[in-house]
Amino acid sequence: MAGNCSWEIHAQNKNKVCSGVSESPELYGRGFLTMDQIDPLPPPAIMSYIFLLICLCGLVGNGVVLWFFSFSIKRNPFSIYFLHLAVADIGYLFCKAVLSVLQAGAFPGSFPTYVHFVSRILSLAAFLTSVSLLPAVSVERCLSVLFPTWYCYRRPKHTSALVCALLWALAFLLTTVHTYFCVYVAPQPSWGDCTRMDITLGILLFFILAPLMVLACLVFVVKVECRAPRRHQSSKLNNVILSIVSVFLVSSIYLSIDWFFFWIFQIPAPFPEYVTDLFICVNCSAKPVVYFLVGRDEKQRFWEPLRVVFQRALRDGAELKESGDTPNTVAMEMQPAGPTS
Repeated sequence: MAGNCSWEIHAQNKNKVCSGVSESPELYGRGFLTMDQIDPLPPPAIMSYIFLLICLCGLVGNGVVLWFFSFSIKRNPFSIYFLHLAVADIGYLFCKAVLSVLQAGAFPGSFPTYVHFVSRILSLAAFLTSVSLLPAVSVERCLSVLFPTWYCYRRPKHTSALVCALLWALAFLLTTVHTYFCVYVAPQPSWGDCTRMDITLGILLFFILAPLMVLACLVFVVKVECRAPRRHQSSKLNNVILSIVSVFLVSSIYLSIDWFFFWIFQIPAPFPEYVTDLFICVNCSAKPVVYFLVGRDEKQRFWEPLRVVFQRALRDGAELKESGDTPNTVAMEMQPAGPTS
């Protein structure tokens, strides 16, 4: 998009008027995270290269996580969630990398337009999956802390895999419905079905998923901190979950401000779209760094194998020994198949 843009805000609708620009909207420029309304000017050319650099680093990091979590680390309920998180982040970063290449290259023809369109749709599905997995793993950890005996012996074996499959299906369903209403039913900017879908996704993100992950984290942190000091040990797993949730909350500040300003206060969002996308890319690229920083052993003077570091990051150090309670299932399941030292 280019040209000078102004806003016409009426009682029932809002339209952006750009002089010298066709009134027909781009196929990929409508909807949540793809709103024309928050991108009145194209991003600077340097932003495409910054996006591409961040996406490539994130793809490498998440690819390493995907490899080790798939083939080198023994599966447990939490590693399954982190495995799917890596897949979702890879999908989002790959789509954003494609968009950056198209933005920087200015390729002619209609094929790049449809590649752009498909990439925006898939990036939204991957983003929704990644965000929905965070409260899922937080609630899972909360249940393991509050009900260790039930979690160890009565929890269905394939719960994590089933939850991840359902979240993927829900994300693609929401993306399909959103695309249908925003592209085919209401392609013109208006207060119609597309607006309702944008508001629905915002409510799901900011009023359901984000509070749920924060509440679950607070519950298991309070539970752990309230243990007697003689039984309290630091938990790498807790630190990983708290870190990735914190990174998401910080990186989504700009997105939440954009959403609240536009849909709640009915004024143009203060930040361009590429700013919110940049922070989301940083969030997706930061998880492998979190696993490494939490899992590394500061006492080790030499470089440790990444398999050992990642496996240590998913271990729970909170053992319930002296009270006679059942040890947390994570500590039981995370024993490596062979010696790690």
